[in-house]
Amino acid sequence: MFEFAIIGLIVALIAVLVYAQRRPTRNWPGNLRRLHAGVNNKAEWMAPEDVIQRVELDYLNAQRWMADALLAGYVRFMNEAPLYLTGSYLKREQQNALIQMKKRGPRLIGILRAHHHVHIRHFSDDALTCYVLDEQTERRMATYDYWQLRRLHTQDLCDGVYVYRMVFDRSAKRWKIEELIQQLPMGWGMQSVASDTIRLQESLPGASGRDI
Repeated sequence: MFEFAIIGLIVALIAVLVYAQRRPTRNWPGNLRRLHAGVNNKAEWMAPEDVIQRVELDYLNAQRWMADALLAGYVRFMNEAPLYLTGSYLKREQQNALIQMKKRGPRLIGILRAHHHVHIRHFSDDALTCYVLDEQTERRMATYDYWQLRRLHTQDLCDGVYVYRMVFDRSAKRWKIEELIQQLPMGWGMQSVASDTIRLQESLPGASGRDI
């Protein structure tokens, strides 16, 4: 009887280990795969599909949160910003909110809405950062009265492609927007953005034209 109990315990432990290996996890970093290994200016690290989907979900959640939180008030925006943003992007958004909170007279809010077509590229070799290329279509800027939440004006904007850097927060176990790197030149479609010809450099050229 004791032997059967030991065998049962061993089988249960094996089942737990197999389940743990197969179960998707939000913990990261993990294993990366090398794309175009050895090819100059084309090689890059890429994460598994479940991690790529997690990056996209956290990015889109952050974009939705920014619009919702601004309409709910700057106090909520300031309190919740560290949950979605980090680094220079967090600092910039908090500074902008503080400036608006100290303004006298009429207070306006600009809410950008768009369809986001997201592509994840170029993970760092430590698996903690990556780049999000966001093709935004049907972009509209809605201007609201802050106090009455009344829409005053809506302006249609041109489509655009934006490059963001995302960082994985180990303690929060989620990806956060760290920096808006650049707005790509007009004429870049999703096929060219997603192609293997894109190159990331250590330093970007000087800002010009529509660069941010």
